[in-house]
Amino acid sequence: MKLIGITMALLTPLLLYDKFVDAVSSEIQLMILIPLLIFSFGIVVYWMNKNGEIGWNRKVENEIKNGKAQVLKIETEKVFKRNETYDLGSGFYIKISENKTLFLQGQYFDQLQYSRKFPNTEFEIVKTNLTHNNLITINSFGQYLKPEKKLKAFAKEDYENNRVHYDGELLNIPIDEIK
Repeated sequence: MKLIGITMALLTPLLLYDKFVDAVSSEIQLMILIPLLIFSFGIVVYWMNKNGEIGWNRKVENEIKNGKAQVLKIETEKVFKRNETYDLGSGFYIKISENKTLFLQGQYFDQLQYSRKFPNTEFEIVKTNLTHNNLITINSFGQYLKPEKKLKAFAKEDYENNRVHYDGELLNIPIDEIK
C-alpha cells in the first residue's frame, strides 16, 4: 500500500499535465514510470527500514539471545473471561495472588482459547523490549483452565469514563471483586 500511495503521489503531476496541458505519449509515460517505480520502491524500503518494519524478526531474535526479551511466567488456579469488545479479542482476568489480578486481552488469545491451550494453569508470555512491546509467543505448560465466570463486554460508556482494563494491566484487586 505504501508503494502504491507513493507512486500515485509522484505520478500525479504527469497525469495532471497529460489531462490539462498536453497529451503525453505512451512511450514517454513508460520511460517516466519505470524510474518512478524504482524511486518509489527505494523510498518505501528506506521508510520501512527507518521504522523498524524490515528486519523485525532479526531484532526479536537478538533480544531473545541477549536476554533482553521480557518473559512473564504465570501460575494460576482461577480465570474469568471478558467477552470481546469491538475487535480487540477476548479478555482474561488471571488470579496472580489474593489481591493481584492480571488482565490479558488480544486476538492472539482467541486461537489459543479455541484449541484449549489458553487459559492455562501455567504459561509464559514472551514480549520484546522494542518500542511497540510486541508479543513473541505464549507457551502453555499446564492444564487447560476453564474460566469460572464470563463477564459482559465493556460498553462504550465504560471507555468514555475510563472504566476499562487494558492488555497486560496488573490490577490491585482480588479477582472475585471484578464485575
